[in-house]
Amino acid sequence: MEPVISQPDVVSKKEKFAYSVGHVLNDLTSSMWFSYLLVFYHRIVNFTNASAGYLLLIGQVADALATTFVGFGSDRARKGLFGYGRRKTWHLFGVICILCSFPFCFNLCVGCEHND
Repeated sequence: MEPVISQPDVVSKKEKFAYSVGHVLNDLTSSMWFSYLLVFYHRIVNFTNASAGYLLLIGQVADALATTFVGFGSDRARKGLFGYGRRKTWHLFGVICILCSFPFCFNLCVGCEHND
């Protein structure tokens, strides 16, 4: 039996660029979430330290649950949308959700009476 010689996977420069740009959004949102969110909620929104911490904890628990369910969903998906790939479709949906929702984490309540 002859040994199987596998060739290394070659990633093009275009693919490397696409992966690196895609990870920038993850890095930006996580750095804001973990470094500034507690300060923002305590000093700007005037939450107590405990309330700000609980809110961060709730966000992390929701993230853990969502990651689990998205993993199950992407494992069971048979094909993606528009030939995009089954896991890439889930990733695209997540990126759109983050882009639409994340800015609201760092805004005061729109339409609330006590906004100055």
